Amino acid sequence: MIALVVICVGMLAAVELGRAARRADSAGRAHDLAPASKRLLPFSIRVRLADALAAADLAVTPEDAVRLWLSSLAGAALVGAALAPALGLVVGVAIGLGAPAALAAARVRRDRRLVNALPGLLDSVAAELRGGGTVTGALVRSGGGRGSLGSDMAALCARTDLGQTPVDALGDWANERPLPGVAECAGALAIAFTTGGRAAVALVNLAAALRERAGAVDEARALSAQTRASAVVIGVAPIAYLMFSSIVDPGSVGALVGTPIGWSCLVGGLALDAVAMAWMRRILRSPG
Repeated sequence: MIALVVICVGMLAAVELGRAARRADSAGRAHDLAPASKRLLPFSIRVRLADALAAADLAVTPEDAVRLWLSSLAGAALVGAALAPALGLVVGVAIGLGAPAALAAARVRRDRRLVNALPGLLDSVAAELRGGGTVTGALVRSGGGRGSLGSDMAALCARTDLGQTPVDALGDWANERPLPGVAECAGALAIAFTTGGRAAVALVNLAAALRERAGAVDEARALSAQTRASAVVIGVAPIAYLMFSSIVDPGSVGALVGTPIGWSCLVGGLALDAVAMAWMRRILRSPG
């Protein structure tokens, strides 16, 4: 009976994940064409979730993201409950809290990629100026590329096409992306718009400085990799042990999830574990 439940739930989860994967490529194009009747989420929640998905550079609509999250949550909880009742609860909580954490981690990775792409943008603009071209031409070509920086440059060029001055558009970009190096890059490009080819040397020097700073940050991350791995192990180990115990000895977990004192210990332990992980992450976070 348990095997049948696991097989059925696994098949349903696989079908839903496959459908979500097929929709991922066309989600961005279909977003603006989707009728209002299919936007099932409340407006305020939908806007916040759409902003979070865009910040994480994920081309998925809010409805598809919520649908995928709920199906994964239900499937994992059912499989866990089929193996052990307490395991279903623990797995459900882990996936429910893990999805927002994964979204935040994707945003951090996107921001890191954008910062690392800034020197290349400055070099391409400098090469364009040295070849007799314009800053606008270099930005248009950069806007045709993929990734967060490409979409940012495409949005910047769209603003200038609508009548906004390049300097104001660069200022808005710097305000929207409060990341290390973005303000310096925007200021240098604004100067290049007014001085032309004479700014090529300054752009190359700024690109070299940003690369050196990125190298220092990468070195600091490499040196702290072991400490960060230890922090992850310390935070995940209690949850993993609880899941293991619920499988090999379900009776030992009954007191934890079946009595008020057990629930208090479980909630308190998970809360302290989350606080410890956040504290370690704050200590180990690179300054930029």
